[in-house]
Amino acid sequence: MDRPLSEPSELNRAKSLIADGRLGEASRICRRLIDKTGSAEALYLLAVVSGQTGMHAEALTLFQEAARKLPGRSDVTYNFGVILNGMGKTVEAIEQWEATLAVNPTHADALFNLGRARADNRAWADAAELFEHLAALRPGDPRVLLNLGNACFRMGRLDRARSCFGRIVEADEGHVDARINLGLTEYRDGRPDAAIRHLRRAIQLDPDNPRAHINIAQALLFSGDLRDGYGENEWRRRAQTLRFPVSGQSPWTGDDLTGRRILLYGEQGQGDTIHFLRYVPAVAAKAAGVGVYCHPSLTGIVAGVDGVDQAAGFGETPPPFDCYAPLMSLPLLLGMTGIDAIPPAPYVAPVPAAALPGNGKKPRVGLAWAGNPEHEDDASRSCPLAAMKPLIETAGIDFFSLQVGDAAAAINAENLAGAIADLGRSFKTFADTARAIQALDLVISVDTAVAHLAGAMGRPVWLMLPRVPDWRWFAEGAATPWYPSMRLCRQTDDGGWPPVVRDLAAALSDFAKTG
Repeated sequence: MDRPLSEPSELNRAKSLIADGRLGEASRICRRLIDKTGSAEALYLLAVVSGQTGMHAEALTLFQEAARKLPGRSDVTYNFGVILNGMGKTVEAIEQWEATLAVNPTHADALFNLGRARADNRAWADAAELFEHLAALRPGDPRVLLNLGNACFRMGRLDRARSCFGRIVEADEGHVDARINLGLTEYRDGRPDAAIRHLRRAIQLDPDNPRAHINIAQALLFSGDLRDGYGENEWRRRAQTLRFPVSGQSPWTGDDLTGRRILLYGEQGQGDTIHFLRYVPAVAAKAAGVGVYCHPSLTGIVAGVDGVDQAAGFGETPPPFDCYAPLMSLPLLLGMTGIDAIPPAPYVAPVPAAALPGNGKKPRVGLAWAGNPEHEDDASRSCPLAAMKPLIETAGIDFFSLQVGDAAAAINAENLAGAIADLGRSFKTFADTARAIQALDLVISVDTAVAHLAGAMGRPVWLMLPRVPDWRWFAEGAATPWYPSMRLCRQTDDGGWPPVVRDLAAALSDFAKTG
């Protein structure tokens, strides 16, 4: 004969078993209570157990019924969200956590999880608001401060990010992630020396931390220390997945290449590939043959670089090789890490010029205003086309768009179809871009592959840079050792793009008069 059930005591025992991880016993108690009493509380606890044991379909059904029977319970909606999130149903999980906070605005775990979900979706302002709320409830909590700092960093609120990370390291000098993020914040704020100090300390604390090494590489390169910067940047290769099969071939370490064929591959953005192609001739002088494996849109121009025997695109069979190396590692492998050792441009072979619309009596200027939207710094690198209108209004110039991708839609959105001839819509590869650049008198571009291509071809290019640009443009100066035909046009401290555009418009007016 079954002993009488005491629902409260049985529920308490089930909760204790769940806390101890004895989920099978908890499940049996909950199922017995449901069978005997129809307990809604047991239904909820069984939903938690089912979710934790991977019985997702059952957990989903049980949570739905528990939420119906126990309305207004923040613990039910919160845990329902946890299970949904574990099943990859992020949108539904967010709905449950929002419901939790509607009932209990100070539910710390819901605030944290919802903040992380917002951050995962790059809704940085929403994430920051949630973590600010949580920081008021849990002052000094390093997990909260770390996530709040990350969200503020992504929004460009560097002072707030610095404060968050700084508070963590003040309380825990050995907190490596906060130290790395503090270094990143200083670097993004144009303070490489401070960044290097924090990142060196992170490396002392955790010598094998790839993030610390990779990020100190950027700060060192930006400060002009190419030798140490390239060396630290080799840490990126530890997590690198090759896009081509290797069967016995080994990485090139800088040793003798006599009689050996080498495969050089692109691993970063398309602009990076173009940038580092300059080192191919130096490798070709040592090797029996050079193949390049890169983004398919680049193979046409890569094939024209001196020393390249064969180029293939990702997804194709790579050229035959005995050893391999990433293009970005070539300066270090070749021992060409000094600024004075940078191979000069042009190094991309001239191409036939495209036939452009118009009579060609006015100077022809190409524009590119947006880079890869997936780039982590795209918000500061790209310039809205609307902000370039004062430039486009310059008299005596024929303008041509070199922009590809979704950003090209801005031409019509800004009613500029009559002012800019849209060449980019017909581009299929960078060979098409190169032919258009060859026909232009000047290219004006933000920091994107178009600018690298124009510089690599030796064509005149004015490069628009944010206040703190990519490492290769260094901190100051209008000239760059990478591309003699390039002029750097930098943002001032807080002026954004308008001062840059005004200066460019004045310079372009002079250009129109002198041709």
